[in-house]
Amino acid sequence: MSAPAEGARLEAVLARLYVEPEFRARFLAAPEATLAASGLTPEECTRARGPDRVGLAPRRDSFAIKRAEKAQRPARRGWIARLLRRAG
Repeated sequence: MSAPAEGARLEAVLARLYVEPEFRARFLAAPEATLAASGLTPEECTRARGPDRVGLAPRRDSFAIKRAEKAQRPARRGWIARLLRRAG
């Protein structure tokens, strides 16, 4: 598998740790089993064990704040839509 695909898979699992309380609870209870069940390779599992339990809470809170702020922002229009609106 290519390095970008491996990186994307690992990032997806780490994101789940930060935003999914049930997944995070399973990880904290049984890290090895949770990571293996997520489809990571043994090398990726080793890398994913990096987040320490103490550091997980601040990252989780930071992600929650960012997601809440993003949900409150009005939808952005693409540059093409803005350009067409000006031209029309």
